[in-house]
Amino acid sequence: MADPTLEGLPIELKVLVLFEVQDGDTLKSLVLASPGYHQAYRTVRPKLLKYLVKCQYSGFLDLAEALTAVRSEGVHFSLGVENAIFVLDNWRRRSELRGPNKPSTDSLDEPNSMEEIIKLLHFHKMLRFFLDDYSINAPRPPWIQPIEWEGKCLPLQLSLSERSRFLRAMCRLQIMKNIFGDPVYCLEHERCSSCWETKIWQSVETDELRDLQGPHHIYFIHEQAYRLFYGTIPPWEHEEMGSVFSYLVTKIKAISNEIADDLRQLSKSTPCEFFWDILPIEQRPPPCDIEVESDLVHFNQHVKGLAGLGPKFLYRILHMDQLSRRNIVCYNTRGFWPGPFIGLGTELPWDYKFPFTDPADRHDCQNFEQFWSTLSPIEQPTIGWKKKWLLPHNEEDNLEDSLNYEREHEKEWEWSYALWDDRRLQEWKAPLLDSP
Repeated sequence: MADPTLEGLPIELKVLVLFEVQDGDTLKSLVLASPGYHQAYRTVRPKLLKYLVKCQYSGFLDLAEALTAVRSEGVHFSLGVENAIFVLDNWRRRSELRGPNKPSTDSLDEPNSMEEIIKLLHFHKMLRFFLDDYSINAPRPPWIQPIEWEGKCLPLQLSLSERSRFLRAMCRLQIMKNIFGDPVYCLEHERCSSCWETKIWQSVETDELRDLQGPHHIYFIHEQAYRLFYGTIPPWEHEEMGSVFSYLVTKIKAISNEIADDLRQLSKSTPCEFFWDILPIEQRPPPCDIEVESDLVHFNQHVKGLAGLGPKFLYRILHMDQLSRRNIVCYNTRGFWPGPFIGLGTELPWDYKFPFTDPADRHDCQNFEQFWSTLSPIEQPTIGWKKKWLLPHNEEDNLEDSLNYEREHEKEWEWSYALWDDRRLQEWKAPLLDSP
């Protein structure tokens, strides 16, 4: 009698085998390699993929953050105020909406369609890529020498709390970009109706916005970003976003340097002054703000704007061939960048900001450090943030009056100060631990 094989199992057992596979790539390989497992997969596809989503995100990230990042795609505030507010309000009230009587359309605990399931699986793959890359290429703290950093510290073994803060910030950078950020242009955007539609918001010309913007229209998008997004999260989570944003900037800088070197070599090998006149035609970059070789000295002025196009944009270009990457990056450089308004350092006057709104306002209380001790680690600020932001205070002082708004915070993003656990800062002998 022949030995039993996985291929020879009845379809009922093949289905059970499929539900044991919790890695998307492995599942795909099995289904494509075996007609029998492909048949079994087709009988349970929706249920199986929804189960796979729950397995991949369980212990990895709050699914509400990922679902909001997925559902906010194409929901820019200035193109549909009500839709944007609906998405952000569900995200803000995610804890409140979790329960047996929550409306199914509002659920942030599971996807509500096959399209969302597929998007969540792709989004998880992107997050996993960046998490793995970050552990290898995390920015070096300035007091640690490069040889020690590369030889003894990397790759980092991120704790559960550190991973959670990093992934949460990645999701929120994508949400912020989707709803309040600049549009991404495709290579066909001169003839692409979708790209031109997403460009309308820059001139704030939609009827809905004209009715809402009031006398302060210049700051209107920024005001709404604070009222509906930043104001709902505590200030240390702003800084987590800033820390991860700085990491995205380092990735964009490497790509920009590669493109600048490529264009310099291309310019030297042709007699053309303008890049778009270069022959052969297939090597020409598209018309953009970088027109001639002398413009390349300004390329670094675009890196923060390019990073502000979000993790999804960066992931996409990192997986392109070199020529396509160069063209899409050149196409998306532009002279005016309205975002990404991360953290507290923006030109928006303080009178228009909403630092603490529900649910972040629960932190603005007396004896707030005692309150923090009752929360899970991921809900509390790190010791690094406390050292950098908290002024000397008494138990009677509330949080907002105990924050040092005068300090320069953005330089600390360069080494991701808001992400690290106490233990790691102690191991690194971080100078901020010595501050009062």
